[in-house]
Amino acid sequence: MKINVKAELGIAKSFEVKESNKNIRKTWALQKRMAKTSIDQANEDATPEEFEEMIDGVMELQDTVINYVVEILSLTDAQAEKVEDMSFDDTVALATRISSELLHIEQQPATEEDTGLEV
Repeated sequence: MKINVKAELGIAKSFEVKESNKNIRKTWALQKRMAKTSIDQANEDATPEEFEEMIDGVMELQDTVINYVVEILSLTDAQAEKVEDMSFDDTVALATRISSELLHIEQQPATEEDTGLEV
């Protein structure tokens, strides 16, 4: 499948990403890591030690997200540097888009009902 990242990285060419078991496994690992961090951050009564572990987890997630984008797209060192220069939120959005495309999941914004914020 072809993935275009011109909007995010300014690279005009599309990247060919195989829907291989290896890439799908990396995608599921990313999804699992992102879910774990989300669950860990929900602990509002964290002790100082748990809070420190949570920060370590967020740092690990950041590395995981960056590595996922770089590895899935097989970026060169110069292209990978562009990922390093992105904001974390933009990098997560890019990784989420790539993983959604690989898993053939259509991204849709969550409704208030989906998030439990319905009044």
